[in-house]
Amino acid sequence: MLSAQDLLPLLHGYQMESRRLRDGITEIPTPDTLTIPLPGAEESYTRLAGEGAEVAKGQVLSAPKYAALAHAPAAGFVEAVEFREIPSCGQVWTARLRVEGSQAVQARPVRGETEAERVLRAAADAGIVDEMTGRPLYQELYRLRRREVSLLLACGIEDDPWCSSACAVLREQGEQVLEGLRLAAAFCGAKETGLAVSPPELRALRGSLPAARIERAPARYPARAFLLRRLRAAGTAAGLLGPQALAALAAAMQGEPQTHGVVTVFGDGVRTPRNLRFPCGAPLSSLLASCGVREEASLFYVGPACQGHTVTDPDTPIPLHARCITVLLHPQKRRRMTCIGCGRCASVCPQGILPWQIHESLHREKVDPFLLLNVQSCIGCAACTAVCPSGLPLSAEVARAAAIRKSGDFF
Repeated sequence: MLSAQDLLPLLHGYQMESRRLRDGITEIPTPDTLTIPLPGAEESYTRLAGEGAEVAKGQVLSAPKYAALAHAPAAGFVEAVEFREIPSCGQVWTARLRVEGSQAVQARPVRGETEAERVLRAAADAGIVDEMTGRPLYQELYRLRRREVSLLLACGIEDDPWCSSACAVLREQGEQVLEGLRLAAAFCGAKETGLAVSPPELRALRGSLPAARIERAPARYPARAFLLRRLRAAGTAAGLLGPQALAALAAAMQGEPQTHGVVTVFGDGVRTPRNLRFPCGAPLSSLLASCGVREEASLFYVGPACQGHTVTDPDTPIPLHARCITVLLHPQKRRRMTCIGCGRCASVCPQGILPWQIHESLHREKVDPFLLLNVQSCIGCAACTAVCPSGLPLSAEVARAAAIRKSGDFF
């Protein structure tokens, strides 16, 4: 995996340089083969469709206890169930599906005595994943309910200079997103709802969704964290959910599972950048083909510039929560040097951590626990790594310091 330093031309420091698409969403044809991730399905009994099984569109392929259900995006036959690496999922079980036929599972409205029960069951049964965190939506709903949020926002903030998938969903499925937001707020107990967007998108979304409350996010990365901090300082407990997940929640109330995602494919390595709607588990090559990948492209990066993963295999399956794919011709490489004590890492940290101090402490013969200040509050945004002129992996070192502090092993 490349470090954020390799993608500094995309980040423009820690300011988000807007190069985003204003186009709509193009749906790609369903590939002949899909490799569907089955996260959390380590136990064999949670994998419900074995090799050779015939499955219908929408059929449940895995039902793990602590992860989202996986559904078949199309009808076909399971060619293999295998363990492989998936971007932002790690090593997980997958079901390789050969697409054939058109049989679909009949949608059934969700049942429950109260709306809150129906919302939670719909989110769980539909296998909805919040694209902003990569976690199951039902877990996010529980977390926000425990936090007793008073304001719930559909997150149109793009913490990547080229990603525009969230705003594309807000523009094309705005009413469905707002309905999902209403349902989520009813479960969480939030009294107010609205949209959180970056400054370049304000005018377009105010025009398409005039009745929605809009919170303006800062242009500084990580914008989501800074927005939540500003609202918290004003006495508002706010929460964010991805627009794709919210639109899927509205559909799930009618019994429809989440089987497709929306991703931005951008960069100088493609001829036609686009926002694409794709079936879960589609190979990277099928998305690149829709955008005209250049033969000399040398870097394929799945995920936000600070937190994504480098991909070399064109058959790599793309998971539901992938929001952007960057394709570059000649990525910039920077050599690692010693810390120069500039303090940039501390100035961009939304949690008030001092990454340079942690770096120095970890490289001493004995780690001083009193220098590992506030490391447990790290949100993993990697802004410190992105701005470090010495190319140091500061976010990884903060994570290591948090593990050391938790274990108590300072020697």
